[in-house]
Amino acid sequence: MTTAVKEGLAGVIAESAAMRELLPVLARLAEARSPVLLEGESGTGKDLVAHWLHYGGPRRDGPLIKVHCPSIPGELLESELFGHEKGAFTDARQAKAGKIEMAAQGTLYFDQVQDLSLALQAKLLRVVEERRFERLGGTRTLDVDVRFVASSTQDLAQAVQAGRFREDLFHRLNVVRLTLAPLRNRREDILPLAALFLARERERKATGAVAFAPDTAEALKGYHWPGNVRELRSVVERSALYTTGETVPPSALPGHLLEQPSVLWAGRDRRPTIKDVEQTYIRYVLDQVGGSQTKAAAILGISRKALWEKRRRYGIR
Repeated sequence: MTTAVKEGLAGVIAESAAMRELLPVLARLAEARSPVLLEGESGTGKDLVAHWLHYGGPRRDGPLIKVHCPSIPGELLESELFGHEKGAFTDARQAKAGKIEMAAQGTLYFDQVQDLSLALQAKLLRVVEERRFERLGGTRTLDVDVRFVASSTQDLAQAVQAGRFREDLFHRLNVVRLTLAPLRNRREDILPLAALFLARERERKATGAVAFAPDTAEALKGYHWPGNVRELRSVVERSALYTTGETVPPSALPGHLLEQPSVLWAGRDRRPTIKDVEQTYIRYVLDQVGGSQTKAAAILGISRKALWEKRRRYGIR
């Protein structure tokens, strides 16, 4: 965890309007007790925002307990959350506190809360509303002072409409909802974030690079970043390993970043021909849709047969 996270919002990169508008909201929410629901694409920084909300407020000295809902099998998650008494089930040889109890005086963060089963959602509703629960196999009601933060990569309102998420729990978690913008919608943050990640690689002695070459920076700015900040961090880490000098060259980037039409001919003497542009753009579109011929043809405005013929002509696999 970075010092900036521990100290709250100090040092946070916020060049884009979306981030500048978000920071004062986070500062106010960090001081509150109300539940917060974080929505946005994978990799947009929901985990980091949950850390800011915890360490930027009065609960910073308490625990921040994270529950990654998809990674815990459903039959184990209830015990992980609520704990159990000795003998509650076959392997319960001793009493165990659950994550709700462990988060007392702190924050309980449900990562990808949309993956909770409906049965477990019903049990969690009481805890969120009353801050009271019982361990599995227990009869004693425990009170807990905990703040709830949840995140989702799906629109939970739509999940409620589809019957996949309880409406009552949604309303309790949705006291304040923040939707985090994808990195492609806040491009002013791309290069400052990349510089931050490169600095971290220098601190780890993984590279001596101190900057990005102009063409490298252009490629980073122009890419659409489907994996958002998480993908950017991985790309910078990889590029650092392929850099021997003080400047990260374009050749250190993954190939798909260099195939973007906006940067493919940067710094070259020859102007691209129509054939060059068409071939490159077809490769680019296919990359964006995971190779789907149907989706690519729809974007390009041609039939699947015409796309197949162009791929055969240009040798595009």
